Amino acid sequence: MRAWQFRHKAFTLIELLVVIAIIAILASLLMPVLGKAKQKAQGIGCLNNLKQLQIAWVLYSDDHEDKIVRTGGLQSLVTNPDDPAAQPGGPKANWVLGSVNPNDGAAMSTNVKFIINGLLYPYVQNLAVYKCPADRKTGPGGAPTVRSVSMNGWMNPISIESFSPQNRVFRKRSDIVNPPPWKCWVLIDENPGTINDGWFMEDPVNYPNTWVDMPACYHKSAGGMSFADGHAEIKKWTDSKVLAQRFPTFTTRDMNSPDLPWLHERTTSRK
Repeated sequence: MRAWQFRHKAFTLIELLVVIAIIAILASLLMPVLGKAKQKAQGIGCLNNLKQLQIAWVLYSDDHEDKIVRTGGLQSLVTNPDDPAAQPGGPKANWVLGSVNPNDGAAMSTNVKFIINGLLYPYVQNLAVYKCPADRKTGPGGAPTVRSVSMNGWMNPISIESFSPQNRVFRKRSDIVNPPPWKCWVLIDENPGTINDGWFMEDPVNYPNTWVDMPACYHKSAGGMSFADGHAEIKKWTDSKVLAQRFPTFTTRDMNSPDLPWLHERTTSRK
């Protein structure tokens, strides 16, 4: 009987190159699709985070006779998360503590205790919701910073600091009438170059054409925001300085921004 003989035929170099070329073409076609899917997932994650924080904001108000959780700027900055003044009832108690700008104190930007010891944390108890999934900002040693969102500075501030007293301050949820709750924003993704303390300040009276703080655009020229009625949305920005995602010096931030009027009328109003 004749035995069958099997011989393995190897790929030729040309065949291997053809296979590699096909794989490269398929990869080039898939990468944009995968990139868009990732961006979409990050946007959905950002909205979910903001909605959870917004629910916590409402629950805090419900538990405190309609009062809004406090926010504050650099004048009330807490550099020690265990500072007695920052505990509930203290003069510096705030929705979040500390700063995520390493220039204000390197250790603060990556220390989760500045979130945990804030007034809002008991109502959400999830560190992940304080940071947009698309925010890759890091602090000293490459550790991720703990927060990418800030709160409307006119929402029950500890002090309005140097900003105009002609702007309306909201101490209770029932104070939010002009602008109405569906229009008045509470939380925002802040530009990685301007974010520091827990408030986002815009002053339509003193700085009608100037960014004080700037929004982020983590989602293809857009960023997340939540509103006093409980909804959240991804807002598309058009200002070139916002889109650059860099921190311009204050003297170069004077401009007739196409986004400022939109944000001003949703931040506060004149008394």
